[in-house]
Amino acid sequence: MRQIEQQHYDVIVIGGGQAGLAISYLLKQDNINHVVLERNQIANSWVNQRWDSFKLNTPNWMNLLPGMTLSENDDKEAFKTNAQYIDTLVRYVHENDLPVVEHCEVTAVHHHNDLFDLTVIYQGTFKKLSANQVVVASGKMSDFENPLFANPLASNIKQINVGEYKNPSQVSGNVLIVGSGQSGVQIAEELAQSMYPNKDKIYLATSEVARSPRRYRGKDMMEWLTIIGAMDQRTDELEDINMSLQTQPQVSGVGQYGHTVSLQSLHELGVIHVGKLLTTRKDSFEFNDKLKQYIVYADKSSEKLKALVDGYLTKTGELSLYPNVDIDKADHNDPSFICASDLTTLDFDQVDTVIWAIGYKAKFNYLHIPGVLNEKGQPIQTNGISVQKGLYYLGFPWMIKRKSGIIFGVAEDAQTIKDEMRVK
Repeated sequence: MRQIEQQHYDVIVIGGGQAGLAISYLLKQDNINHVVLERNQIANSWVNQRWDSFKLNTPNWMNLLPGMTLSENDDKEAFKTNAQYIDTLVRYVHENDLPVVEHCEVTAVHHHNDLFDLTVIYQGTFKKLSANQVVVASGKMSDFENPLFANPLASNIKQINVGEYKNPSQVSGNVLIVGSGQSGVQIAEELAQSMYPNKDKIYLATSEVARSPRRYRGKDMMEWLTIIGAMDQRTDELEDINMSLQTQPQVSGVGQYGHTVSLQSLHELGVIHVGKLLTTRKDSFEFNDKLKQYIVYADKSSEKLKALVDGYLTKTGELSLYPNVDIDKADHNDPSFICASDLTTLDFDQVDTVIWAIGYKAKFNYLHIPGVLNEKGQPIQTNGISVQKGLYYLGFPWMIKRKSGIIFGVAEDAQTIKDEMRVK
C-alpha cells in the first residue's frame, strides 16, 4: 500500500475511482508530482455500492481508461461483472504504479497564498498537506441519506439502501423498491426472478425515467449513440439544461450482451408498479397518480432513440444495411397501460422490506473555499473548471459532454483537465 511520502504536491487528486485513476495516469506520464487520496479503497463505489450480480451497463469497448486496450480474448460487445471491473481498476493501479493512498479521508480544503491546504485523516490521525492544484474526482453519487418523510416507517419494516443491497437473501415478504432508475429496475428484476424468504409481492415506486433498448438494428444502442455523435453532445450547447439532470435510462448489462429492462417486462415478471413516493402517513405510504405518464415517457424515450438511429441511417443511405431483426419483447410500448396499477397508497403492514434506490448524492462540504459551491452545496464549474483557479472536477455527469458521467467519457475529460492545468 502506498504511503503519504511528502507534505506538498504539485497536484492532489481526491478520489480513487476510475476518474481519479485516469487523471493520475496522465499526470504520471508527464512526470507531474501528485498523489491520489482515497477515503476507503481503490474502486470503492464498485466494491461497496454494487450488488453481487451487477454488471456494467456499457460494453467492454466503452470502458477503457488512458493507456488501456482490449486484449485479443476480450469480447468488445460483452459486459464485465462488477468483480471483473474492480480487478481491472486494481490492476491498472499496480501495473502503472499509480500513487494511490487508500484510507485517507479529506476533511477540509482551504485556499490561500496561491496554495491549497488540505486536512486529512490518515492512519487515525489528522495530517496537513498542500498542493498547487486539486482535482475533485470523488463522484456525484458517493454518499447516501435515507429520504426523510412526514412520518417514520414502522419499526418492523426492514430498510436497505441500494448501496447495501447485495442479493435477494437480504429481503423477505412484500418488498417495496423506491426508485425506477437503473438500479431500481435491475434489482426489481432480480428479486422477481429469485426465490427469497417468504417471497410475496414486489412493488416498484416509479418516477419519470427514460428507457433504452439494449440493442437495435444489430448494434448496442450505446454504439449507435456514439456513431451518430450523440455521446459527444456538449453540455454548453444544450438548449435545455434540465436535460443534464435526467436519470440514466433503464437498461441492463446482465447477460452476454445485456438486455432491455422496462416497466412492461417487469410487469410480466409480476412486479406491481405504483407512482412516485410522495410521503408517508401515520401508517402508510402515499404515491402520486402519474404512473401512466411515466409509462408514456419511458416508451417515447425509447422510440426517440430508435428514430434518431433511423434518421441517421436514412441520411447516410445505409438503412437497408441494418435491418431491424431484433425481436425485443421488453421494448414494446404499453398504450393500454396494462402494466399500470391504480394503487396510490400502501399500508405499512403490506410492506416487509423497503429498498431505497434513491438518495445517493455527493457532499462537498469539505471544500472550505468561498464561492466554489452553489446554494445546494454542489460545485460551480464550467467544463470541469472551478471558479477557483487551480481547482478542477472530473467524472461528473454532463461535466463537458453527454458521456462525461460514464466510464466512456473519463479518458477524454481527464485529458482535457490535465491540459488545462498549469503545474507550478
